[in-house]
Amino acid sequence: MNTKRPVPVTVAVVLLVLLSVLNFISPLLPTDYPTIVLFLGGALGVVGLLAAAGVWMLRRWGLWLSITVSVLNLVLAVPGIFVEPHAMGKLLAGVTTVGFVLLLVLVMQPNSRRAFAAT
Repeated sequence: MNTKRPVPVTVAVVLLVLLSVLNFISPLLPTDYPTIVLFLGGALGVVGLLAAAGVWMLRRWGLWLSITVSVLNLVLAVPGIFVEPHAMGKLLAGVTTVGFVLLLVLVMQPNSRRAFAAT
């Protein structure tokens, strides 16, 4: 492959891996969330790691999978900002929300999209 990986793509991969690992270990943390929410988060963590591998290899499916994972994580995290009773939970929901919004911005940059279009 002759395409050079742009810096926003590299940053997006690192961010996606960190957020996906956080999602993956979330069922192991002691919380009072419904079981379905914890396991959805864990499943999204696994799929997010797969998406990160696809983005790292500049595969178009990796781009679309990372966008899908980001949107689904936003759907799960945004309500936590408003309904979470604990300050730490609100903080984690806010950090997750900001992280996935940043990830979407990074993969939608023009030079990132050109890199995916070239492969």
